[in-house]
Amino acid sequence: MVGLSTKDMLVTKVDSIFVLCDYIMTIEDDTTLEMTWVRSFNPFKIEISVKDLQNILTINKDMTLRCFDMAVRLLANKESCRPKGEIINNRKHYMDMRFWRMVGFGKLPKYHQDPTTEELAKTLDCWPSMNYYITGCRYVLMPWKFNGCHALFVIDHVKKHVTFIDFTPTQNWCKHMPYKRFAEAIIMASKKYKIAYSKKRSGWAEDIFKWEHTIQTGVPIDLRGCNTSYLVLQAMAMWGNDRRMKFVGDAKIVRRNFVIDLLSYEDNSCRYAIPANIQQRLIDIAKKD
Repeated sequence: MVGLSTKDMLVTKVDSIFVLCDYIMTIEDDTTLEMTWVRSFNPFKIEISVKDLQNILTINKDMTLRCFDMAVRLLANKESCRPKGEIINNRKHYMDMRFWRMVGFGKLPKYHQDPTTEELAKTLDCWPSMNYYITGCRYVLMPWKFNGCHALFVIDHVKKHVTFIDFTPTQNWCKHMPYKRFAEAIIMASKKYKIAYSKKRSGWAEDIFKWEHTIQTGVPIDLRGCNTSYLVLQAMAMWGNDRRMKFVGDAKIVRRNFVIDLLSYEDNSCRYAIPANIQQRLIDIAKKD
């Protein structure tokens, strides 16, 4: 594979990232596009191909579920590097899309197999890179999907409160009562969440549907719905830091940085498959931190 020289390395980190991502977008060979460049096994196997990386870099496409699950895995890994004092004060558990898939939201019963208690409880397991038990977490961050767009439910076990974070315009049918859009989802989620959490904490019988609910204000609105997954991931990373959430609005920057994070993932068992010239470029980018 040619076309990416490290001899003319640009000065800034941003420029270096742009060069690398632009190069990935030029790959057209079918065999290369199907190659897996990122693979993670823990807690379950996820594989990201070169074609997946190109889809991430395509502005008018939202990320696939497996890419979102991998992104949550990266967030959990970064969370383990935070100062212990910050983590303990507002410990949070990142959920990926497994819980949403298990609930079967939007699916007819005949097309959905109800999960077991054990399967639901696994979505609340401690991430491999961290050391905690779910009952010690103040926040549980639960991503969701409505009509192909991502949203986030933030479950606060201290205040017994659920915050809905939605990045799409409020639809006409529920403008008089925006909460209506989330009603069916929170009813379904609360039933399965009670099963999952009570498996972790014996005797727990709370119903998050009966807790106080609010809709987060002041968040960006994605009119086309192509970047809601990236906005949700930003919200998950920022939640609980006691500061106002500031979102990166440039979709190109967010997507390019995500590709770099994927290719730089320490536990990537397919690192050997990434061409040497790209690996060198990643090393040079890391040196610019």
